[in-house]
Amino acid sequence: MRVSYLKERHKVHWFQRFPPKKLQHLLGTKLISINLKTQDRAVAVRKVDLILAEWEAMLTDKGDSGVYRKHLEYYESGNLDLTEPEPLINPDIWSELTEAKARSRQDAEVVLKGFSADDQASFWALQKAKQGTVPPPQFQYSIRQGLASLIAEKKGTIDDLSLDKFTMVVDRFVGVGDDRPLEGISRPDVVLWVKSLDKATGTKSTYLSCLKQIFEIAQDDGRINAQLANPFSNIKLGKSDKVRYKFMPDTMLREIVGKFALNKNPDDKLIANLLRSTGMRQAEIFNCTIETHDGIACFAIDETEAWGGGKTDSAKRLVPIPERLQAATVKKQSTWRNSSAFSKRFGKAKAKVVTDRAIACHSLRATFITWAGRKGYTEQQVAWLVGHEEGKGDAMTGKNYFKGYTVTLMQEIIEGVNQFKE
Repeated sequence: MRVSYLKERHKVHWFQRFPPKKLQHLLGTKLISINLKTQDRAVAVRKVDLILAEWEAMLTDKGDSGVYRKHLEYYESGNLDLTEPEPLINPDIWSELTEAKARSRQDAEVVLKGFSADDQASFWALQKAKQGTVPPPQFQYSIRQGLASLIAEKKGTIDDLSLDKFTMVVDRFVGVGDDRPLEGISRPDVVLWVKSLDKATGTKSTYLSCLKQIFEIAQDDGRINAQLANPFSNIKLGKSDKVRYKFMPDTMLREIVGKFALNKNPDDKLIANLLRSTGMRQAEIFNCTIETHDGIACFAIDETEAWGGGKTDSAKRLVPIPERLQAATVKKQSTWRNSSAFSKRFGKAKAKVVTDRAIACHSLRATFITWAGRKGYTEQQVAWLVGHEEGKGDAMTGKNYFKGYTVTLMQEIIEGVNQFKE
């Protein structure tokens, strides 16, 4: 099925669309092409939806609150006598309010429903300029408008995947398709929301950081009161619950592999073996390329057109493919697409064997590192192979300048570590 704005180039999916006329002042008039950095069509479709949601969020700034803000700027220009009702677009509002004997904001809102959004925006902007009255929610600057401003400001300065995270977090906070005024968000609201999240402490901290930035930009732009305390700042998350992954015995891995549905995904056993036998991160196995260096077939972990690269600068490296797995790996690795799907399959199989959170797919990396250490290889040598940041000279530049690094040594470590026997 054809998906609008989704194109494929060299097996990699791209988003392509001319900006809507109402957004051309922000995005320009030229065709926008965004590399979605995935070969998985389902992932690409989700990314297209996120981009379109971001654009829709930008358009909301032209709604009632945008009209309200223009009126407020007019009334606060200093050229008007605000003690008189004349500045109002529709002075009939006063007679209607008097006739209805409106005494509260709630009373006024009921009366004003009979007037246009422009008339209502004008009235509430005047009340704000005269006596600081907070307008109804539809005229207040919202979190999605703040999101749109952040997207416009950060576009091109951070990668699209990081930018998509802000939209995802706002969706989690207010609900997909919902919105709320930024100034109406209280610290207790945020604390209650954070407590409801079934997420690790680090994930909660990331969510709060995204929301905090939206609030800060709104204050910096003068869209909301700059004196308000940021409700997303300094939220106590308690003791870190970061999981330290445990060593996984080969007997346990064999049990987990035995739970795989190999009739549906026959390569899962090979992938698990490679993770255990190389110490690579799961995403690296799926997104690397295969190259030959010094006569040795290696996984080359580096940024590609379809992938943004490893987790850290130190992740850029060469990992020799175990000789016993080389033929099957060279034949099949380029067909592996969905790292997330494998992770879910591994997790389901693992849950049938053990429920300990500290034992997971990432444990295979910890297991390899443990075996390499037991074989007498130094922390620095293992760090070079697995792409760790710890240790002097751990990054690619370090490999060039500190003695001892060779692809042959990396192969020696790979072949020297205890083999996983299926």
